[in-house]
Amino acid sequence: MTSALIPSTRAMHANADESPLQVFVKAKKKINDIYVEIEEYVDEVTQFINALHLEAEIVNEDERKLFESYILKVAGIREILARDHMKVAFFGRTSNGKSSVINAMLREKILPTGIGHTTNCFCQVEGSDGPDAYLIKEGSNEKLNVTSIEHLANALCQEKLSENSLVHIFCPRKHCTLLRDDVVFVDSPGVDVSANSDNWIDNHCLNADVFVLVLNAESTMTRAEKQFFHTVSQKLSKPNIFILNNRWDVSASEPEFQESVKSQHTERCIEFLSKELKITNENEAAKRVFFVSAREVLQGRVEEAKGNSPSLGAIADGFQMRYFEFQDFERAFEECISKSAVQTKFEKHSSRGKMLASEMREMLDDILKRVSVFLNQKLDQKNILIESIQGTEIEMINATRAMKLQIHDMIEEVEQKVSKTLNEEIRCLSVLIDKFNMPFYPDPLMLNFYKKELNSYVENGLDSNLRARMSMALTMNIEAAQRELTERMHALVPSEKFNEQAKQILTRTQPFEMLYSLNCQNLCADFQEALEFKFSWGISAMLQRFTGKIKKRIRKNRAAMKCPTNSAQLASLTTPTGIQEQMSVVSRLALASAGFKGTVGGLVLAGIMLKMIGWRLLAGFGALYGCVYMYERLSWTKSAKKRAFKSQYLRHATKKLKMIVDLTSANCSHQVKQELASTFTRLCRTVTNATIDMNDELKTLEAQITVLENTQKQVKLLRNKANYIQNELKIFENIYIKSN
Repeated sequence: MTSALIPSTRAMHANADESPLQVFVKAKKKINDIYVEIEEYVDEVTQFINALHLEAEIVNEDERKLFESYILKVAGIREILARDHMKVAFFGRTSNGKSSVINAMLREKILPTGIGHTTNCFCQVEGSDGPDAYLIKEGSNEKLNVTSIEHLANALCQEKLSENSLVHIFCPRKHCTLLRDDVVFVDSPGVDVSANSDNWIDNHCLNADVFVLVLNAESTMTRAEKQFFHTVSQKLSKPNIFILNNRWDVSASEPEFQESVKSQHTERCIEFLSKELKITNENEAAKRVFFVSAREVLQGRVEEAKGNSPSLGAIADGFQMRYFEFQDFERAFEECISKSAVQTKFEKHSSRGKMLASEMREMLDDILKRVSVFLNQKLDQKNILIESIQGTEIEMINATRAMKLQIHDMIEEVEQKVSKTLNEEIRCLSVLIDKFNMPFYPDPLMLNFYKKELNSYVENGLDSNLRARMSMALTMNIEAAQRELTERMHALVPSEKFNEQAKQILTRTQPFEMLYSLNCQNLCADFQEALEFKFSWGISAMLQRFTGKIKKRIRKNRAAMKCPTNSAQLASLTTPTGIQEQMSVVSRLALASAGFKGTVGGLVLAGIMLKMIGWRLLAGFGALYGCVYMYERLSWTKSAKKRAFKSQYLRHATKKLKMIVDLTSANCSHQVKQELASTFTRLCRTVTNATIDMNDELKTLEAQITVLENTQKQVKLLRNKANYIQNELKIFENIYIKSN
């Protein structure tokens, strides 16, 4: 027999991409790529949510923790995906050729086989990226080098391992297509070694995609083998089971019974799969039963790998048919394990990925709704604030104009009231001066002190009277005006922006007091009293009174000249003759003596009187005149001097005070103006500060709106990414799961 007998073997594996196992490889790569995107997406969303949780009250703590939990979930799924592979477990009685089947499929003698050697524990063969083979015992991470099959056999024999323990055997992937395509082979001890099948299944079979029952074609299926797979069927839903009747090459020695025996074995196997285990129908079960010789296939493939032809002496008749049967098994096995692994492993991961994306999308939808609500609230607040600022600016201009007019009217009213009240107090000044009862001494030194005290008394009295008559009313008017100003300004800005500052403005440590500043000390500093005795009927006094009346009459006449009633009256008042006719004899005498002084004037007057009225009448008049003189001279006491002093002071103070009436009223109105203007200025400053605060609040709102708009865009983007991931997973399912 030559190598031409097995050309299909080389053709089948010439292109690895045509192998059904590549479906699993591609699906695994695709699902891993999708989960890389999911992991990046979850990290991005979690960072965004954490930042959003710190900056705003949009995401609560529970939601933030839930998003963070997705990181661990995705990491766990990625870790499982990295370990996911297609797993096939071989079971059967001891020495049925399970290890030989695995070696034949791997095209290399990896597991020890032969007379005297049986697998005494579970051996898992999987691919490694390194160039050397090694094994790892259960419970250890130490890599034990395996240089040859004999070395591995000795290592397994020397180790006293329980039948339930697992030894990992790693072989370079480049040696075998199956290992390169993530197929893992599990060789088991014989099912007749131990009855503890439950532990075997729980520890090594729950994640198996395909089970291969290796039977000895020289005997029938035993109860132990059947019971084991009954247990498997109970723990797993419709497991994928292939039945290999190994050592079928022995039948070549008795070809006349070969078809009969094969038919009996096939019937029993189909009945076991379809009727006893009920995992498939009879047609499908027939496709799961094969008759092979693993030893022949392994020998042929080893020789083929060396470039040699299989040894004719080592190969029985019918080898080619058995080889093709083994290839059919491999093809069916590859299709089954690839489809099963993709469905059992990746369908679950795809569903979890879609569920995770759906949950995150729903949560992002809720967050988006909250962000939209906050954004609309902030936009409404912004519009209200803009209208408030614009309205405040317009009303401020109108209020300022109105306040200026009100302040102007009030200060005019204050000026008139102060002027009127002060004039009334000046007219009543004599009463105030009469009440001054300090002892009076004509001595110049004491007189200066008396004047000083009188000035202080008059100043304090006037100030007290003015306060009593005006201050309370003025204070009430000012407070009322301040309240009105405050109310006007209060209407311009929100209450919370105004009330506290307005209270501080209107709260004074002392009530408003008007300062009249009469300052009588300086005002009457030029007062000079005249306390020397002057006879009221003396020549000088008479002359002064007479000339004073003439001057007064002349002033009246001059005033009348400016506005005469008729021309005749004007002529009579302006002619010298008219004036002289008004004069009496005494007037002539007074005028005659006006040019004389002292005694000489008196003698001249006496001579004139003597000549005119006679000496007796003159003597009587002189006596009477002397008596009057003596009476007045004796009456010129300290009290008379005090009265004269007060009278003189009254005339002087009245004159001086009348001079400052306008100044004082203007000063008082200025104080009121300053008080109201100061209040108005502070209120304006309060409104300005409130406007500045509103502008600052507007800037803050605009910044918050910008953040919320960016947040809204980011949430929408993340939500769309969740949709994208779901679509990717749906496409994955359509290609790799539903199509199978």
